[in-house]
Amino acid sequence: MWPPWELPEVNEGYRGQNCEIDIDDCPGHLCQNGATCVDGLDSYTCECSPTFTGTLCETDVDECALSGEIDIDDCPGHLCQNGATCVDGLDSYTCECSPTFTGTLCETDVDECALSCEIDIDDCPGHLCQNGATCVDGLDSYTCECSPTFTGTLCETDVDECALSCEIDIDDCPGHLCQNGATCVDGLDSYTCECSPTFTETLCETDVDECALSCEIDIDDCPGHLCQNGATCVDGLDSYTCECSPTFTGTLCETDFDECALRPLVCQNGATCTNSVGGFSCICVNGWTGPECSVNIDDCAGAACFNGATCIDRVGAFYCKCTPGKTGLLCHLDDACTSNPCHADAICDTSPINGSYTCSCASGFKGLDCSEDIDECEQGSPCEHDGLCVNTPGSFACNCSVGFTGPRCETNVNECESHPCRNDGSCLDDPGTFRCVCMP
Repeated sequence: MWPPWELPEVNEGYRGQNCEIDIDDCPGHLCQNGATCVDGLDSYTCECSPTFTGTLCETDVDECALSGEIDIDDCPGHLCQNGATCVDGLDSYTCECSPTFTGTLCETDVDECALSCEIDIDDCPGHLCQNGATCVDGLDSYTCECSPTFTGTLCETDVDECALSCEIDIDDCPGHLCQNGATCVDGLDSYTCECSPTFTETLCETDVDECALSCEIDIDDCPGHLCQNGATCVDGLDSYTCECSPTFTGTLCETDFDECALRPLVCQNGATCTNSVGGFSCICVNGWTGPECSVNIDDCAGAACFNGATCIDRVGAFYCKCTPGKTGLLCHLDDACTSNPCHADAICDTSPINGSYTCSCASGFKGLDCSEDIDECEQGSPCEHDGLCVNTPGSFACNCSVGFTGPRCETNVNECESHPCRNDGSCLDDPGTFRCVCMP
């Protein structure tokens, strides 16, 4: 507290220990005729209604003496009907109708059935805007007007305020001056007015003269289109085209597309293709499945290979790769060949039916286990030119008589090669011997 002899100088209109509080000068004001008191610094002003003027709004405005400076609001007591909005004009007013009424006073119900394409359809019902966003209707589309804490096309993304420094844009729309039902769109330290189709200019204050428009608006030719079989109508300039699904063709998508005529074939792996309206079907051969018979059926999924065997999938079949000592189609049998029952050099084969073995003997042996030697000499001597046959294990040998050689004594020895004849005698080779023809 200040001592009474050291009181600081005080500015009029403020109070508080530090003179930080502005004193409200409006209590007890003298403003008249319903005027609003606006507090100032150690004073106040009176904000008059349109029909009064003067410092204290004590003077009635003589509208009859005015030359047009003040526009009187003609809407009080208006005759607009069916929820229409009264728009004040110069010594008159107009009625802004809802989309379903028309007429000067909006007294006439709009016959939507008689309309073609003049009325913009509200695309907002069923919109996908999220997180409390406002749907703003456009021309055959809509946009989502997000709250300050969300962003994205559908306002689906939360704004991370923690990552912002000065990134938060202050909403400049409160107190905006947009007119005629326009939507205020916040900007950076500013805002813009998004006008309805019937108004234009910065604040949407100017009525659009639809009568002055010529051909700027493209009429949608798709209503009543003739596209068939679920095709999509694509609007053009005074025409339209039909965007067919993959299974139809033609100008109006009226012709079924024969998928079975395609090359390469749509049905694979030898399957039979059957065409149908709007599609096709494939009849698969054994071992294949899927819409186009492109998937090999895993036959091992239902197979029963035993004793730790490995199942190997094939087309329409399977194979069990047995562990050592097992055999059979399902590896369910003991392999009799494991004990090597066949004689050396014989091949042991196991029966997949019962697991028994069979020995395929090498040349010169016979018997169940190929242990019996075949005596080739007893089956008729294989030796020629009176050679002597001698049996050996698994084979035979020939002891040839004089003058012959070879495994079977089949080759005559040419004794003349040793020049046995003397005194210029000529040697004549005979089977098993030779002759000398002497000189006379």
